[in-house]
Amino acid sequence: MEHKNVIITGTKGKTTVAYLLDQILLRLHKNTIRVDTTGHFVNGERKSTLDESKEIWSLVPTVCPGRFLWELKNFTKEQRNNTVALLESSLGCSNPCGTGLRDHHVGVWTNVMADHLGSTDRLKTREDIADAKDFVFKRIKDDGYAVFNACDELICKKINYINKNSTLVPFVVDEEKIVFDCKKHINEGGVIFIRRGARIIKKTKENEELFYDSSNLPWTFKGFFAPSVINLTCVIATLYAIYDGILPDNLPKILDDIRLDHYGGRLTVLRAENGATIIADYAHEKQSLMAVGELARKLTDKGKTIGVVRLAYDRTDELIDETGQAIGKSYDSLVVYDKIDGYWRKPKKLSSRSRFVQEVGRISGLLSAAIKKTNENVTTILREDKALEEAARIAGPDDTVVVIVNDDIKRSIDWIREKFKADFV
Repeated sequence: MEHKNVIITGTKGKTTVAYLLDQILLRLHKNTIRVDTTGHFVNGERKSTLDESKEIWSLVPTVCPGRFLWELKNFTKEQRNNTVALLESSLGCSNPCGTGLRDHHVGVWTNVMADHLGSTDRLKTREDIADAKDFVFKRIKDDGYAVFNACDELICKKINYINKNSTLVPFVVDEEKIVFDCKKHINEGGVIFIRRGARIIKKTKENEELFYDSSNLPWTFKGFFAPSVINLTCVIATLYAIYDGILPDNLPKILDDIRLDHYGGRLTVLRAENGATIIADYAHEKQSLMAVGELARKLTDKGKTIGVVRLAYDRTDELIDETGQAIGKSYDSLVVYDKIDGYWRKPKKLSSRSRFVQEVGRISGLLSAAIKKTNENVTTILREDKALEEAARIAGPDDTVVVIVNDDIKRSIDWIREKFKADFV
């Protein structure tokens, strides 16, 4: 035996899927190495941060994540054989750095969305993004597994890249939008995992059974928040692959106890002293920002929804405009802050090859102008801490506030707790 490498890619959901898998595998008495956007972890313990990765390698952790497999040197042979490496892999893995390993046992592809379009000459369409991410299929071992979104046409077009000796494990996020030939797959002895509302169904040629009902998990919000249930469906399909087609008997019980990390930047819920609900999340592209806004509306009865939002500097003006107009409709009012605020983060001079610049207030200005096309109730405040002060000032006891946290997630959460006099729910 040997340790298993799991590559996880896609536009959204990667970090949450990696975190959930990590927590579940630890409860199943596996050793884990996890790499995500914030750094790397061994058996759930942080070993490095995003800033350390950038300082040492000039790479974010999710580019060439295999470099963190060096941690295996500290494991005995027996421990290595019981180890699963969960390697979140971003677009940069299609460059010469690659994933940092020759091949992997399980390739997971969540979705292809229109984020990062225009960031380089090669990324002009969603098809270009799919081309840049197909390494997740091309490098699966002969006897490995491909876990993929059966409702994403661009992903399904890449299935021919998968080694014919590998096993396909499709998961369905919406039965009305299936593009993969699920009927043929089942008739040939395959398995499919299907999301139906809050329920996750396991379907084979022999039968169809309810594997898990996620409605009692706090972070699915009674199953209302589809992205959470979709991520969980992907997680279960991936565990099926990791365990070579046999799901652990105690998995449903383990799932009942899984909670998201308060400081993980994913759907952290807090309650303000005055009664307002705050949802802190790391959403960074149009669909995610809209989805968390729609969740806030579902949770709000008599009050209003307030968004505290930002975007990264490495987005085209066109993408910022499109995102701003879309999220303007998702909230009653918004406060826009800037990651390049000139105080907490000052602009850096980028390589001459970069098509973007870092300029204080530039992105927040573009985003606010775009939001105003669909929602006039928007305020621009460069500093995140000051933006949170303004949101806390205007938030009433029946309101729901969505805070899109910054790269330093812990600092963002601590500011929320301070400015709103809030604590975790």
